[in-house]
Amino acid sequence: MGDTRVTLPIPEETLAQHLVALGKTGSGKSSKLRVLVEHLLEHDMPVCILDPKGDWWGLKSSADGKRKGFPIVIFGGEHADVPLTAHSGVAVAELVATGNRSCLIDLGGWMIGDRTRFFIEFASALFKLARGARHLVIDEVHNFCPKGKIMDPDAGRMLHWANRLASEGRGKGIAILAASQRPQKVHNDFLTSCETLIAGRVLHKADRDAIKDWIDGCADPAIGKQMLADLPNMARTDAWCWSPEIKFGPHRITFPMFSTYDSFKPQLADTGKLKGWAEVDLEDVKAKLATAVEEAKANDPRALRARIAELERELKKPRELAIDTKSLEVAEEKGFTRGIAYGQNLANNVRVALLRMADANDTQLACMDSIRKQINGDDPGAKFVYEGSRTEPTKPAAVAHNPRRIHQPLSPRSAPAPRNGKGPSDGSSSDSFLKAMPRAFLTALAQHQKGLTKGQIRVHTGYRDSGPVSSCFAELDAMRYVEKRGALLFITAAGLEVLGHYEPLPTGADLRAHLLNGSKLSTMEKKLLEPLFEIYPEGLTKGRIRECAGYSDSGPVSSAFARLVNMGYAVKDRGGLRASDELFP
Repeated sequence: MGDTRVTLPIPEETLAQHLVALGKTGSGKSSKLRVLVEHLLEHDMPVCILDPKGDWWGLKSSADGKRKGFPIVIFGGEHADVPLTAHSGVAVAELVATGNRSCLIDLGGWMIGDRTRFFIEFASALFKLARGARHLVIDEVHNFCPKGKIMDPDAGRMLHWANRLASEGRGKGIAILAASQRPQKVHNDFLTSCETLIAGRVLHKADRDAIKDWIDGCADPAIGKQMLADLPNMARTDAWCWSPEIKFGPHRITFPMFSTYDSFKPQLADTGKLKGWAEVDLEDVKAKLATAVEEAKANDPRALRARIAELERELKKPRELAIDTKSLEVAEEKGFTRGIAYGQNLANNVRVALLRMADANDTQLACMDSIRKQINGDDPGAKFVYEGSRTEPTKPAAVAHNPRRIHQPLSPRSAPAPRNGKGPSDGSSSDSFLKAMPRAFLTALAQHQKGLTKGQIRVHTGYRDSGPVSSCFAELDAMRYVEKRGALLFITAAGLEVLGHYEPLPTGADLRAHLLNGSKLSTMEKKLLEPLFEIYPEGLTKGRIRECAGYSDSGPVSSAFARLVNMGYAVKDRGGLRASDELFP
């Protein structure tokens, strides 16, 4: 413990709700927060401290550094009990959420990308797993819920989880105690989720305005007028405290000094390890964390992609002739996959050839029948013209027929003659007949023999719902290239013939990558769609999607949302949007 127990300077009830301490560098905000943390630790309340600066470790020693402090586990940092990596977020969250051991997560000196990655995994897992009352302390919280335009999708996901912990964490038993030296940089949604404000000295107008925004959101701005006037001249130990939820304040309060070692002050290079240090039994913690970290690494998509890239580079290097069984297995798998695709195309080609043979046979029988009628005098109107070795029947214009034919579809119904003479003539190329849209629709149906809805076809082919698209579906049906069965469409034998050989369209992960990297979507549409891919099968509100993508609410953004829904890549879901199931087969 500390040297002496410090009296809590604010009501106990404030610690059961979200609290934020704001003030410029050197205003004592972290010191005030440590007074509250010591009170919780003294009363055996589980506390998890998220420290991006790396200066909270003094909790483990007394004020003079000679006696033990609080027996908390330190993850990461120079004073680590257990080392920490960017892959440890889920594992640490499991320990925090399911146990009663207090801990300090030291992220001091971390690169922003690693810190962001850790927080996303930690916060999302903690939100899902937390059970029972516990406190989450976040120092310099603006690092995790920044305000302003966000360009990086990972930063957007980090903001999403920070705000979600603030807005919904109370229902999970999580009370947040946060602090920031940059009030103007803390996201408004996080600030307004806090019920208690501790306002220390601030000078910049933008920082005072951020505090004023909190005041405006909680009560009559006139009540906070004196607070705002005092902020530039506050002593380091003083702060204005206000908790409208429990009708406390606003009161100007002088905070006592915390009772543990002052690790916030600059440390001498030769300080060394303090004599007083609270040791803890870590065998069970280390074992669980090591297993979880290794499992996270093994299942991490980025790590897997890096490993694949490494193996591909190895394969490109010259090597001695040897039997590489793994390479043979990979080659065999690729050959098997290509063989299936080749077989499917071959089967289609054989089917088309058989249909054409049947068609030729029908034509020959009809010709022979006409000759028989002429010989027997049954059809005196027919005339014959001899051209080399080929004799063809002709009829007067009044009874002339269109020689173009449609093959019998898979269903038992008979096929009518094509309208307006549209269709492939005998021997013509299907590629020259089909335009891009009908060819794409038939290709999607050829790949999905169990049928697709019109919406699913549009997802696979990238066409928006429109008049031309509806006309194309109607024309394919009229030509008997597709067949309706309820809400599903199926390709017919005639459709397979007119399609001929085709290049398969991307599906699943390939289709998602094609949408994000290709030219089908605009840059805005890609950025709005990517967060939905990341969080699938869950959805997001449009506000959260805009935050992840770094866009503010505007007409172009609303139009982009509408286009994504129109194309079927996003679907409406409980007031928000989620990615289409068709993109995740």
